[in-house]
Amino acid sequence: MTQTSSSKIGYDVTTLTPHQNYKLLCGSVVPRPIAWVSCRSLEGMSNIAPFSFFNIVCTDPPMLAFSVSKPLVQGKAVKDTLAFVRRSREFVVNIPTAELIDELVLTSIEYEPDVDEFDAAGLTALPCHRVAAPRIGEAPVSFECVLHSAIDLGASTLVLGRVVYAHFRDGLVAEDCKPDPRKLRPLGRMPGPRFSTEMNIVLRAAALSDPDAGIHSTVVWHRDESR
Repeated sequence: MTQTSSSKIGYDVTTLTPHQNYKLLCGSVVPRPIAWVSCRSLEGMSNIAPFSFFNIVCTDPPMLAFSVSKPLVQGKAVKDTLAFVRRSREFVVNIPTAELIDELVLTSIEYEPDVDEFDAAGLTALPCHRVAAPRIGEAPVSFECVLHSAIDLGASTLVLGRVVYAHFRDGLVAEDCKPDPRKLRPLGRMPGPRFSTEMNIVLRAAALSDPDAGIHSTVVWHRDESR
């Protein structure tokens, strides 16, 4: 740790332990969206687990990604989610809400592979349209995905999936495919055993040309609404 200025402290992350880097990253990148991933093994066993290293990575084609860390259980090579997804090549990303926080925490436990987290957390397994994996019936949003790739990053594996079907609770999506985040009330991940349940939404519009702010541009920005 070094003093870089009168108000900032610098860290050479190459000298820190993995846990120290984990705390710096996870305490700063907040709140993080949560992928509540449901999947099924080729033998028919269902699995659910939450992952907060998660985001959109592409919209054409629509793709989501989440990162799976090494298991905490000694002697276990990979988490069940990663093992199931690698073999079945499909999964469902469900979006958890504030009302489902207790069920989500129950599914964060590393159970034995023969434990069905739908039963353990008292959740409803509903069939999907394009994949064999079940979706979580209580979740207001579910994205059916097929595996694009799984990239080993070291202590984690980045899983990328192409969305092939989407489920939304009735009344959640307005015209022109615009979900209402106030109605969704998604959970966010915070440091330690903490979550965020409310969003403070503010409106700001960015312009390429704003004379009042001293910004001048001849570029004309246009969204192709036909796509």
